[in-house]
Amino acid sequence: MTALVPNTRLSHGTIECKDCLTSRRFYQDVLGLGSVRPLLAAQYLWNGGPWSLVCVAIGVDTKPQGVENRFCLRVETPQEVDAARETALRLQPEHRIREIGPIEVKDGVRSFTLHDLDANWWEISNTSGSHYDEAFLRGDVTG
Repeated sequence: MTALVPNTRLSHGTIECKDCLTSRRFYQDVLGLGSVRPLLAAQYLWNGGPWSLVCVAIGVDTKPQGVENRFCLRVETPQEVDAARETALRLQPEHRIREIGPIEVKDGVRSFTLHDLDANWWEISNTSGSHYDEAFLRGDVTG
């Protein structure tokens, strides 16, 4: 079967924020993402590679998302997950982080979630760098 859209890669996803400058501090200082504003009402969030997030300022409160609708950031070790959570707890008031979840461990992967000032959810985990390659090699779950 020929795809309707013969694309070569995913380029970006989109999230909302109330104000680019306020949110930019969180993305850079807490999440360690690069940020550039090609427009007054939008910024690109990037951590290298061919994929980015476009953060669009809508000027009003953003719509809350459920935790299952989150972006995941990978760190190398379980200790880095713990350190990231401690940093998030320390910076929570300054960056208006709404919620920081507990550390969870599943199948050897350590993680936690946080709910940012714009109601977006993030997960910090030590998932392997080949996690998605391996998942696509395994294929669909059956049963």
